[in-house]
Amino acid sequence: MSFTTDVKNELCSYSLSKKDEKIVMYGFLYSLKEQKEYFTESEAISEYLRKISGEKKPLVRLAQRRGKSGTLLKFDGIGFDFGNYNISSELVNGRDENTGLFLRGVFLSCGIVSSPDREYHLEFTLGTEEKAEKICRLMNESGMNIKKSRRREKHILYTKDSEGITDILTFIGAMLSSMEIMNAKIYKGVRNNVNRAVNCESANIEKTVAASRKQLEDIEYIAQCNSLGILSDELRQIADIRMENIELSLTEIGKLSKPEISRSGVYRRLKKISGIADKLRRERGD
Repeated sequence: MSFTTDVKNELCSYSLSKKDEKIVMYGFLYSLKEQKEYFTESEAISEYLRKISGEKKPLVRLAQRRGKSGTLLKFDGIGFDFGNYNISSELVNGRDENTGLFLRGVFLSCGIVSSPDREYHLEFTLGTEEKAEKICRLMNESGMNIKKSRRREKHILYTKDSEGITDILTFIGAMLSSMEIMNAKIYKGVRNNVNRAVNCESANIEKTVAASRKQLEDIEYIAQCNSLGILSDELRQIADIRMENIELSLTEIGKLSKPEISRSGVYRRLKKISGIADKLRRERGD
């Protein structure tokens, strides 16, 4: 079952007054294509639409589309005037509650929303530019930031903003689905932070290991040249500690030194050892 179906099933699960059901049905029918038919795989959605259609019950028959079985509802003599595409000011009178009910019907008719586990995307697909324009204006006037696009002969209203999607779902009454998207966003944020921390730690470990390996190679080269005797006592102590403890950090090497020295002190001494090794390589032509 898709997330879109989950959202629509949630919207169909709430009981409304007859007046509110009429506004939802008006929004649903307003968004249908000219042939006034609707196919759904969800029995819950089919039953809900038959329930809120009042006396003008749709013609219902089993059907298949794109290899999927479902119910085809055909609406005739629906009792609403959509001739000029204007949204009824009597039913949608500027109150947020009525606008939300109208848009609930629109979403049931032509809305889809992606699973928040994959991406953030919500859209409405309208058959005419006039309907898309009027719904877009209504949504933006109600504080929802929705964009317009066109896909072949279809007119699309869409948003890819997670907060915009949760606002729309909350506005049309799908509070549980809205919470699911918010929870998914929180989970993604935590997971991304953990991944960044792990990647950063891994990178630091790799850099430490690479540096330790280079320091060990320098010390071993000096030993191969029988030149450890040219190291001062301070440098020889650091060289011995590094050779015996390749996995230690500079801070840990400093704590083993006698007397104990700082990380920067260890770094300076190892740098001097590296300089001596490089000088020997130049002299020997290595």
